[in-house]
Amino acid sequence: MNTTLVQVLGAVAYGERKAYEIAKADAESAEDEESRRRFRKVAAEELRHYKGFVARIEAMGADPERAMRPYRTALDRYHGRAPSDAVSEAVFGYLGEGVADDLLRWLRQVVDADTAAFIDTVIADEVEHEAAAASDLRALLDTAPGARVRAARATRRMLLNMLWSGRTNAGPMAAFVRLGRPRDLLSALVAGHARRLRAIGLGPLGLPVL
Repeated sequence: MNTTLVQVLGAVAYGERKAYEIAKADAESAEDEESRRRFRKVAAEELRHYKGFVARIEAMGADPERAMRPYRTALDRYHGRAPSDAVSEAVFGYLGEGVADDLLRWLRQVVDADTAAFIDTVIADEVEHEAAAASDLRALLDTAPGARVRAARATRRMLLNMLWSGRTNAGPMAAFVRLGRPRDLLSALVAGHARRLRAIGLGPLGLPVL
């Protein structure tokens, strides 16, 4: 058994479970039928991702619940501090989808062929999710008063939230580095974050581009 891979898949699986729970809650609270349908579709896809990663962990002879356990506190803490205002929520959603995409693209390069094939199907869904999140954010940036300044603050809060939430989880998170190609992982995360900020008119550290 590849214990390091099991640990990483445990983190990804729990992240997909949280994404499912959030999309399900969004569908239940949606104010119109179009939004409900959209979030129900996302919830169904996130649930498929979760079940697929659980199946991969089981296929490796490991216990999925045990594999996910080390990441529960950090991910619950992160999502528990999600913002309540619309602009910040849209920023968190957009950048969060981006982090998920970048992680998956790195992960498919360091796993077995069967897991990589499943990840390809997940990426196809996540690309669509990120595009929808980007569209939501752009609509707010174009219409909400002071939205770009608020978005800039939200990008910094998100990074701080990620660091604060994972402050006691360095051991389990080290599995991502041990799995392989850590420079590629760091490069993908940093470059992806910067690219997404530029796409919404923000520079490094979320500073508005003048």
